[in-house]
Amino acid sequence: MEHKHEAPGNPFLYLIDSFWASLPEKTADDLATFKKDVLKGIRSAVDSCIDEELMWTDRHLENARRMREQYRHKGAENSPPNPA
Repeated sequence: MEHKHEAPGNPFLYLIDSFWASLPEKTADDLATFKKDVLKGIRSAVDSCIDEELMWTDRHLENARRMREQYRHKGAENSPPNPA
């Protein structure tokens, strides 16, 4: 699979490629695997935190709805009857 640099002649990308090229192939492969595993672990942790926050947001919203309903019922019970 051939990849092209986003910006032809970009010296920063060339420098990074040169770093990887300077490593023995096995070392580069092992380092790349380690880097990918770390990044996947970070992504997994962030996804878990986001899922947890979404769950709590739904719980808070449901509790708020329940509280509003309780206050409506409580207010209706405490209001004086309408004289007809």
